Amino acid sequence: MNKKITNEMTQRVVRRQELIEKIRFLYPEKEGALFLCAGFERDREPFFQDSSFHYFVGIDEPALVLYQPLTGSAVLYEPHYATDRSMWLPVKKDAKALQEVGIAKTSFLGKAVSGYSSDPFFSPDSVELLVEHLTAVVEANHYLFTPLSEITVESLVVLNQLYQYVPGLQEHLIDIAPLIGQIRRKKDMREIEHMYRAIEITAAAQEAAAETIEPHVSEARVQAAIDYIFAEGQSTRAFPSIVGSGKNSTILHYVDNKDVMKEGDLVVVDIGASYKHYAADITRTYPVSGIFSKRQKEIYQCVLDAQTFVAQAAKPGMYLNHPEHQEKSLHHIAYNFFKDHGYAEYFPHGIGHFVGLDVHDVGNRQEPLQPGDVITIEPGLYFSKEEIGVRIEDMYWVVEDGVVCLTEGIVKEIKDIEELMNSLKEDDLL
Repeated sequence: MNKKITNEMTQRVVRRQELIEKIRFLYPEKEGALFLCAGFERDREPFFQDSSFHYFVGIDEPALVLYQPLTGSAVLYEPHYATDRSMWLPVKKDAKALQEVGIAKTSFLGKAVSGYSSDPFFSPDSVELLVEHLTAVVEANHYLFTPLSEITVESLVVLNQLYQYVPGLQEHLIDIAPLIGQIRRKKDMREIEHMYRAIEITAAAQEAAAETIEPHVSEARVQAAIDYIFAEGQSTRAFPSIVGSGKNSTILHYVDNKDVMKEGDLVVVDIGASYKHYAADITRTYPVSGIFSKRQKEIYQCVLDAQTFVAQAAKPGMYLNHPEHQEKSLHHIAYNFFKDHGYAEYFPHGIGHFVGLDVHDVGNRQEPLQPGDVITIEPGLYFSKEEIGVRIEDMYWVVEDGVVCLTEGIVKEIKDIEELMNSLKEDDLL
């Protein structure tokens, strides 16, 4: 294991300790343990670890449970597979990896389960060792600190079953999702590096999309070009790709990507790669014919100007969206910009969100921005009757005196978009 990976894994120990210190500060009279559930495998998609489990533990295996006393050593519970899992899948957990993330002890959840995989629906005997441990926690009047309000469906299923097996457990759980959000919001340099690599891959995918876009080509072919770049970059989709042309460009989360692009249409391409679990989220709008019409230019330029205006206002102390402090709310600044141009009713969504391990990352939009946040600024206007939708989205890193655009190398000026698309077509003819 190289030094960079070692340092990254050790960072998990530091993060858990920071979280535990926050818990002990807020709940000085309560004893107990940090309790985190991993994600689960699904038949129809690759395994993707729960984001908070990845952040604090870093073991990319499913169906694990971390139990770390506030004043003791961590224990990692794992399913007792009846079959050698390594014969079926690459196992990413070994003694050295556990040591690096500060886990000295492991335990089976309970008795053996058939097969090499585990779903969130446990039988009582398959989690009996964990149940014994949690029963003792409740009897001692200790507490489990876990993210209840930011939780996956699978983890919720697990907890609901444990409530049945451990009387009184639910009353001994304390939600620490807000504390986790505070820690995860601020990105360190290694996280920025991962996100920047996700951005580089997404930038290449945007260029591949622009090269593929032309009249009589299907949106699906554009998506295929995007997916190829993601796979080649050893990344996955951070969210379902949006390739919406014509009327579809006015549907905010259009993901069918099945229609054929027509001459004169615009195409909204809203995509993001996930690299080492870190997401990118970048939107560009392209003219199918390679040239914007006069009306399309008018709308596009207004959206671009709105983004520039909001980005100039963004800095620590501002809010993503706060109705009670509209003069410092980036969303309301964008709304008022469009209102001044007569377009407010065509701006139906928020101005942006936090980005990180998840494309819509943890963080309270009504708390002030702070250095280390990574956000999107994504104004858009949608005219369904005209079948014109324009969205421009970039990622910004909040620093001490403003924001730094992490995606500035991806062209978005009207003349640059037109030059890009036409130069790519000319290259195809050579």
